[in-house]
Amino acid sequence: MPHKVAIIGAGNVGTILGGALLKSNSSFSIYYGVRGDPSTEKYKKLLKKQPLAHISTVHDAVNWGEVIILAVPGAYTDSEIQKVVEGLGPGVACKIVIDVTNPLSPSYPALETRIWKHDGISAGEAFAAALPKSTFVYKAFNTIGAEHMDKASDFLPDGQRLTMLFAGSDDKVKRGVVEDVIAGVGFEPAYVGPIRYARNLEAMAELWIHLGLDGVGETKENWGRNFHFQVVRK
Repeated sequence: MPHKVAIIGAGNVGTILGGALLKSNSSFSIYYGVRGDPSTEKYKKLLKKQPLAHISTVHDAVNWGEVIILAVPGAYTDSEIQKVVEGLGPGVACKIVIDVTNPLSPSYPALETRIWKHDGISAGEAFAAALPKSTFVYKAFNTIGAEHMDKASDFLPDGQRLTMLFAGSDDKVKRGVVEDVIAGVGFEPAYVGPIRYARNLEAMAELWIHLGLDGVGETKENWGRNFHFQVVRK
């Protein structure tokens, strides 16, 4: 049985992840859930590029999916997170939710993640608190640039894969599904612990952004966007 993945948001991040899953050796079915009219020309062009994908309303995609990927703009405040959750509808209960967002402050060039202003609570944790308790929430895919999400084998020689850190429920079945999704995109899954560690992953993403974008944050370093935080085990 293929994994049914509903991707909420059909922007750059969402369509890159969806395209990678459709091209993988594993079996995935993809529905994009969008807030606007799914029949517009924009989405028709997407379906020409990804003819095996489907596009529907957010509610229909959530109701259909086994795994829900949140590929929406980062929600910095609690009210913004609540708005995203309400938009998913009641069908999200008992589903796997993968939060790939980075909750950055609206102030530029600071671009700080929300943990510094919200009592250390990450967006991943806030989503877990706001969603039904039966939901299995994970944080993943937020520590790498979008342009590299479908090119995990391009960095290392001999077909080695980049690692993708992820946090969330340690339920063996649900965690296994998330690992399937991460591997399907092309990464080596690396589980770090419960959703509490989303705050660390979001802090890592802030560091990646500050190093990768010129003039952002307090550092004067500019590494460019072609780097990745890799796990190396001896």
